[in-house]
Amino acid sequence: MLNSKNKIKFGTDGWRDIIADNFTFENVRLAAFSIGKYLIDNKITDKGIFIGYDNRFLSEEFALQSAYALYSMGIKIYLSKESIPTPVTAFMVLNLKLNGAIMITASHNPPKYNGIKFIPDYAGPAEDFITKEIEKNISFFLENKDNIPSLKNYDDFLKNIIYIDDFSKYKEHLFEIINIDLIKKANIKVVADTMYGAGSVILTEIITNDLDLKSKILNNHRDAFFGGKLPDPSNANLQNLKNNIIKYSFDIGVALDGDADRFGVIDRKGIFISPNNVISLILYYLASVKKLNGIEGKKYSAVRTVATTHLIDEICLKYNINLIETPVGFKYVGSQIRKGDVIIGGEESGGLSIIGHIPEKDGILADLLLLEIQSYLKLNKNNISISQYLEEIYKEFGYFYSERIDIKVPFEKMEYILNYFKNLKDFSINNIKINEILLKDGVKLILNNKSWFLIRASGTEPLIRCYIESRDKDFFNDLKNYLIMKFDDLLK
Repeated sequence: MLNSKNKIKFGTDGWRDIIADNFTFENVRLAAFSIGKYLIDNKITDKGIFIGYDNRFLSEEFALQSAYALYSMGIKIYLSKESIPTPVTAFMVLNLKLNGAIMITASHNPPKYNGIKFIPDYAGPAEDFITKEIEKNISFFLENKDNIPSLKNYDDFLKNIIYIDDFSKYKEHLFEIINIDLIKKANIKVVADTMYGAGSVILTEIITNDLDLKSKILNNHRDAFFGGKLPDPSNANLQNLKNNIIKYSFDIGVALDGDADRFGVIDRKGIFISPNNVISLILYYLASVKKLNGIEGKKYSAVRTVATTHLIDEICLKYNINLIETPVGFKYVGSQIRKGDVIIGGEESGGLSIIGHIPEKDGILADLLLLEIQSYLKLNKNNISISQYLEEIYKEFGYFYSERIDIKVPFEKMEYILNYFKNLKDFSINNIKINEILLKDGVKLILNNKSWFLIRASGTEPLIRCYIESRDKDFFNDLKNYLIMKFDDLLK
């Protein structure tokens, strides 16, 4: 029986939970029924739903159960024959002209987790009003179990699935955005770490077959335990990639997370480039080299979340690009991208998309853009590295020192702490005055010297995340020490 105490909550990017604890076949079907009810209630079932899944434990079975639930509600099902990335699943919605998609993934979470996310017909993350309606449907079914749809004959279901195994249109679309001729001409040497994830096949095909580059691909097979690491392309998790770059003199190393919607990059010097800097660097390249800017009368925009670097703002100022700030979560970035003329949308956690692409974060796109930039640097700027290119950007716009620190805070203390920071207008830190407090998402405090910090409560854990940025290294350290000491004081 369904346990009404179990929580199925769609967060910033779907529902994720522990396999065999709360993430069970029964609860996955319940989530799928609730998505199906949303589609039926809003009369958007005429074209069908695509279902994709990643490399996690039982992902293909969870996908099948989701398909079974929707089929039992009379919805046409298109099911991937193999593990595929989240951005490919999103792209297939547009390619097949469907009502939406379901993706079975827990992205970069630990191996014991799996998840389910709904992607509407616009091929981006579901907005709040959609996920709230789905959650409302979950509550309805839990409170009215007699209304849960009956499952139809399983053999008939299996006969009526339309299996999809051709994802070449996604690659063709990427090659319309990326300058693959430039990459081929530069003939750079690439090492890639797909982290045992859903991008293992497609990124390998692109690098080795389509681009025909000298390359080495790491961890490009299924391992539901992800080699004992989080499938997160952070600096700490890419040591093997770094070692290969240095040992074999590769030009660049790129990586993907578990469902290939996030990116990672290490340059030939073995330097990890943070997502904040990658987004800024790609924006600079698109504006300065590809001339996607507002100089010729057309006003473009760049979108970043409240937690993402203000280096983006400075680049926008130079190139007459409008800057849009959103709450944390790519669904808010994607919403702006859908309005059109957005050069780039990104978030500091490692997600981005660019003009002409889907309004969903795509690590494969990001990695290929980085290969294009390295190719441009090889052919046009004396083969400097990505970090040297970033250094040139810093020399032009100034340095930006950024960090996120997570502080354990009991749930009952969170409101008290957030309220404290909400009331710091005109307060000074080391004689630098706070002159603006933004409440778009958490509490963001901007100081007179353009330094800022964001205090934001985690939605799922007893944590407050503190994002800090300053253009002055000494003041950055002062700001970090101030926050650590202030939290110690507030938690006494």
